[in-house]
Amino acid sequence: MTGALPLGSPPGSRGPRGHDRVERRTGGAPEGTQVVGRVFDILDAFVTVAPKLTVADVSRELGLKYATAHRILEAMASRGVLSRDRDSRRYSMGPRLREYASSGRVDEFDVAHPYLEALTRRTGETSHLAILDAGSAVYIDTVAGARLLSAHRHVGRQMPLHSTGVGKALLSTLRAAEVDAVLGGELTRYTVKTIMDREVLHSELERIRSLGYAVDDEETEDGLVCVAAVVLAASGKARAAVSVGGPATRIRQDLELIARAVMSCADELAKASGWAEL
Repeated sequence: MTGALPLGSPPGSRGPRGHDRVERRTGGAPEGTQVVGRVFDILDAFVTVAPKLTVADVSRELGLKYATAHRILEAMASRGVLSRDRDSRRYSMGPRLREYASSGRVDEFDVAHPYLEALTRRTGETSHLAILDAGSAVYIDTVAGARLLSAHRHVGRQMPLHSTGVGKALLSTLRAAEVDAVLGGELTRYTVKTIMDREVLHSELERIRSLGYAVDDEETEDGLVCVAAVVLAASGKARAAVSVGGPATRIRQDLELIARAVMSCADELAKASGWAEL
């Protein structure tokens, strides 16, 4: 929404990015309707003003009382629609929004589901399809194996790029400078095996490019190993990544067989979907 109209602003005042503000008149609209409108105005501010905002920023930009802005922001944060940084006290778009966005992408990737099912039948383990989205690997489809993987890896879940198999597979298609830009600041440690050094990570990505597959060797979760391969378009751009994951003892025992199955699935999916022609 361009030029959000802040509540309670005088006619002719200036809004975010210089747009003329016009007073929003509720015309006796129910309070609930007003709150919904304010929620959308706040979301719009994260797009038109800045990706991170304080209560004061929102109050000023939308013409809301500080207490009102704070109450709505906290309610949105409590539901995961927004995230709040405790140190800077700035809010940003939260994980629930990414879940909503990823669910809208599923249709585009529906073609992948039968291939995930076949991969799960072939390996007996849980398979996933993930995409690169705003600095994270986001699961957009999954097929559970007979022996279930961790329940938290569900559709819409954001996972780190530097430690997961799908994340490293997706990063392997980028140049070094692009990798650093996507990862941003310091790398987060999840287990004692998580790669924390950028140079080590870049070396790992080179190895992945050479092998054709990536391994999360208990780098995100103790006792869990995942094997992943990227689904490429003809341009070399990653469309997605597929993976198989399970308990470390089982996956390590059949690592080479699973890696071949995962790479085969990724290649077949690229061809069947037409992505290989893009």
